[in-house]
Amino acid sequence: MAAAFDLQSHISDLTKCPICLEDYKDPKSLPCLHTFCLECLRSHGRDKLPGDEFLCPTCRNSCRIPEAGISAFPLNFFIYDLLQAQNSAKMATDDILHCEVCFEVCEEESVATPAATKYCVDCGQRVCEKCGKQHARMKAGAHLVVPLGEEMSKELFKSRKRHCEDHKDEILKLYCYDCKTNVCSLCVALKHKQHNFVEISEAANKLRKDIDDGVKAVSDCITNVHDLKHQRNAEKQKFLIESKQLEVVVKQRGEEKKKLIDDHVGNLLEELQAMQLNFSKETDCNMEKLDMTAVAMQSYINYSQTVTEKGNSSDITHAADELCTRASSLLQTDVLTENVQVPDVEFVPADNDQDLVGKNVDLIGRWSCGNGKGDY
Repeated sequence: MAAAFDLQSHISDLTKCPICLEDYKDPKSLPCLHTFCLECLRSHGRDKLPGDEFLCPTCRNSCRIPEAGISAFPLNFFIYDLLQAQNSAKMATDDILHCEVCFEVCEEESVATPAATKYCVDCGQRVCEKCGKQHARMKAGAHLVVPLGEEMSKELFKSRKRHCEDHKDEILKLYCYDCKTNVCSLCVALKHKQHNFVEISEAANKLRKDIDDGVKAVSDCITNVHDLKHQRNAEKQKFLIESKQLEVVVKQRGEEKKKLIDDHVGNLLEELQAMQLNFSKETDCNMEKLDMTAVAMQSYINYSQTVTEKGNSSDITHAADELCTRASSLLQTDVLTENVQVPDVEFVPADNDQDLVGKNVDLIGRWSCGNGKGDY
């Protein structure tokens, strides 16, 4: 019995839907060959309409939803047969199963259905001893009947026959090269008369070679894919390392320039503060002279008024010449004509960025003074 289940241990992964992670229910195949439960596909494309773009949940390959809807994606017969055989094998190990052929007859006649002991590979049905013998002696050709449970062997699974979807009683025996599909004898007579067709076994041998060639080509391409992946990763790592080095250079360059800017700003502010100090000193000195002149003038006024108001004629004539001379002297004092020039300072921003060479790099700008003293 262990040998009879040699296929079951290899198909558990094949029969699991990538979306729900359970055994397929009505497995549908997309053009990219990935298979999913019909309900899982409906849920994945619940907002899609016929003709809309549909992305495969696994590889994101794009296809169009058939006009009849998502349910019109083709059934994956290979997966479907695997599930049927797997389920039959599981049931055979768990419970006593009944003959599927006798079930309807026995149900109508209220007779107990005989136990299934055989499995017809051609019909995909569990049968009793009697029905098994009948299937093995079919007039149209003997069916392959094996002990129940052995249907999961690789050899028997490969030898199973599939019935035509259009003609349920007919076995698919021919392959139509024009339509690229399996057909039965009735299909040939009704729809494929002028087509090029051969027996399925003959076509399979040729197509198997084409598939093997495709597998080899894709396998060789996988090497290129891995090489490209390695190359891309190497390029990525190289770029990341180089970009880190550039980051260091940029930061260093920024710090150097920042220092030069800070130094330049400091120099400009020092120059401005020096101009402020010089002008303040000059203005203060001038105001002090003006204060002294004002005091002298007021003293003159006070003395002159005292002489004229309290002195006699002799006092006035005696002081007149001296007072007139003093008045002329006060009116001609230098402080009255001395001009304090207000600095005409203008900041001229730098026109462009220069190389960081030397100490007098004009990164910020310069002072321009219009008082005849030149630029700073």
